Amino acid sequence: MNTTTETLQEVFGNQTVQALGHFANERGVQLYLVGGSVRDLLLKRQTTDIDFALASNAIQFAKAFAASIGATCIALEENPSTARVIVKKDDSSQTSARSMDFVQFRAPSLTEDLRLRDLTINAMAIAFENVKTTANDTCTQNTFHVIDPCDGMKDLETGLLRFPSEQVVPADPVRLLRIYRFAAQLDFKISQSAIDLITKYRSLLSNVAIERCRDELMKIFNVNTAHLYLQQMAAVGLLAQVVPHIREVDGSWRVLANFEKNPIPTALQAYRREIDEYLQEELGAEINRCSLIKFSLLLGDRLGSVGAHLRLSRKASRFMKCLSSGSKALKNIDQRLTKKEIIRFLRTYISDGWGVLLYTAVLHPIDPVLFQQIANTYYEQVLPISKQGRLITGDDLIKKFKLKEGEQIGRLLKEVEKRQFDGEIRTREEALDTVAALIQQSNRLL
Repeated sequence: MNTTTETLQEVFGNQTVQALGHFANERGVQLYLVGGSVRDLLLKRQTTDIDFALASNAIQFAKAFAASIGATCIALEENPSTARVIVKKDDSSQTSARSMDFVQFRAPSLTEDLRLRDLTINAMAIAFENVKTTANDTCTQNTFHVIDPCDGMKDLETGLLRFPSEQVVPADPVRLLRIYRFAAQLDFKISQSAIDLITKYRSLLSNVAIERCRDELMKIFNVNTAHLYLQQMAAVGLLAQVVPHIREVDGSWRVLANFEKNPIPTALQAYRREIDEYLQEELGAEINRCSLIKFSLLLGDRLGSVGAHLRLSRKASRFMKCLSSGSKALKNIDQRLTKKEIIRFLRTYISDGWGVLLYTAVLHPIDPVLFQQIANTYYEQVLPISKQGRLITGDDLIKKFKLKEGEQIGRLLKEVEKRQFDGEIRTREEALDTVAALIQQSNRLL
C-alpha cells in the first residue's frame, strides 16, 4: 500500500480529518491522537502514521466512518480492537493513499493504555479537538495539553529513549529491537536503564516471530548511519540474537561505515542518478538494495543460510548471493579486462551489476578505470542489446532449418546471443546465417 509522507501539520488541514472530527462529535465519541503520531507532531516530523485511540468499539466506529466518506476499512486485530481506514489522496493521480488507524484502549483508561506502550516518547496522547490547534501552533508545552503519564515530553526534548516500565519488555520482546530502530531514525540516545533491561531480556527474542525481528532490523539498515546503532546492538549481545550468523564483525564495522559515508565511488559519480534509483528499489517490504548491500557487508563470508533464516524474499536472497559471487569474480580477474570479458561479466550480473560494483569497491582496491570501462560498456553496448531482445527464436529455427525441439536449439540460440552481445551479429539475417554456418559445421564433425 502506498501512503503519503507528510507532516501532521499538513495532514490536519485535510478535509478527511475534518470530516472525522464532525463524525466523532455527532456520535459523542472522544478520540485521541496517540503514539507515534503525537511524537511526530511535536517534532514536526514527516510521517505515514495517523493513529487514534478510543474507549470502545474501534472496528465498528472505523467501518461506519469509512462508509460515510466512501473509504475502505480493514479490520486489523480483534484484541485490541483495531481497524485501518484508507482514503485515496485528493489529487488527479489517485495513486497515493492516506491511512488512519483506530485502536481500542488496551486497559480500562487512556492513561493505563499509554503506560503499556513501547517507549515513553510513544506513550503520549492529545484529545482530537486539540490536535488542529496544536498542529498549527509552535508546539511549546504551554500552548496545549498533552496527556503524558510517562514523561515522554521530557524525553523527547532531551533526545532520550526509555521504556515506560520493565513490564512492557517481556510483554513484547521485539521492543528490544524497536528501541534501537528509533534511536537510529531519530538520532536519540538509549538510557542506561533501558540498556540494562535489554541485557536482562535479550534471550526472549527467540520467542518472537523472525519476520518481526527482521523488519525492525532492516529499518535500522535503512538509516544512513546504521553502523553506529548496529554496533551498540552487538555490544549488548542483541545483534547475534537476531542473526546468529554474525560472530566476529570488528573488521566489518569499518567497511560498513565507509560504505555509508561514500556509497558511490568517484569513478561512478557520473551515474549517480541511476545508481540512487537502483539502490532505493525495494526487494521486499521496506527492504531495498542499499540496506541489503549494507547487511551483506556486515555478514561478509558468513552469508550462509541467512536469507532463509530471516525469511527474506527470493529476490533479496538472490541479490545478496550475487553480491558475494560477483565480488569474488571481480577480485580475482585481471584488471585489464578485454571488452568481451566485460560483456560476459555484465551478462552474468546484468540486473545486479551496480550492486556488485558498489559492494566490491568498498571491499577491494579495484582500478577506477575498470569501473568506468564496465559502466560505459553497459550503457553503450549491453543495455541497447538487452532492450532490443533476441534476433531470432526457437520457432524461427524450427521453421527455417526443420530442427526438432531439444538441446540443440538451446545451444544455437545461446551462441547467437553471445555473438550478438560481442557485436559480431546485428541483424536477424546475420543471426540466421550464423545458425546455418553452425549447423553445417556440426554436420561436418559427425
